[in-house]
Amino acid sequence: MENIVSIKNVTFGYDEDKPILKNISLSIPQGKITAIMGGSGSGKTTLLRLISGQYKANKGSVKVFGQEVGALNNREILKLRRNCGMLFQFGALFTDMSVYENVAFSLKEHTNLPEAIIDKIVAMKLEAVGLFGTQNMMPQELSGGMARRIALARSIALDPKLMLYDEPFTGLDPISLNVSAMLIKKLNDALGQTSILVTHDIEASLKIVDYIYFMADGEVVAAGTPEEVQKTDNPIVRQFVDGKVNGPFSFEYNTPLDYTSYMGLPNQMRGLS
Repeated sequence: MENIVSIKNVTFGYDEDKPILKNISLSIPQGKITAIMGGSGSGKTTLLRLISGQYKANKGSVKVFGQEVGALNNREILKLRRNCGMLFQFGALFTDMSVYENVAFSLKEHTNLPEAIIDKIVAMKLEAVGLFGTQNMMPQELSGGMARRIALARSIALDPKLMLYDEPFTGLDPISLNVSAMLIKKLNDALGQTSILVTHDIEASLKIVDYIYFMADGEVVAAGTPEEVQKTDNPIVRQFVDGKVNGPFSFEYNTPLDYTSYMGLPNQMRGLS
């Protein structure tokens, strides 16, 4: 099976002495839904930015549709992005545009289609996410779940081959969350897309994804199918799946500074502030 995205031995950091991603390798096969999971700050969203050409790796190879992203010029990156859709965290709708204008935006920017055809395409995309009839509404009139689905309709307006989802379930109620998960699966299958989900939501993701990569501290620390993840004894994966406070993942920032010494406190006061 062809890999739409191939990442090999990639290291990246804004400051090369403080890498965010550390020699990671992974592959995204065509037609599948792949989840990238891990704690906050593990490098998941940075990975999406490398794939979309927002950043270039300091070391290693990032290939999308067989092209080395780091070797592309600005015009070539824009052409590559034409085949990519992006659902941003919280949707990121244009607040001064109507639903119709939001969904039609990329069609007007990247095609010469007549307004009548664009109107029909917008209607089709809204129907696909269950929101036909909302064309004249403004973003502030939408619920959080509706706004996320409108953003999804906008992201598929050009029928992209690759979909990137950055925390698509954040802030949604249980019903809206399950609707969004179902739509991601439905659209991926119906449109023959390849999808990458950056997400914290284990329960929803395990129902729809084909493969999962777990990241921690800028590295891929585990990978497997949903069935393998549910049965694994890997302590990092188990802590994440079970939501345990204690384990390899730490909520504390890794710093050489010692808090008790810094504050002039006795050691037994550590963590009581």
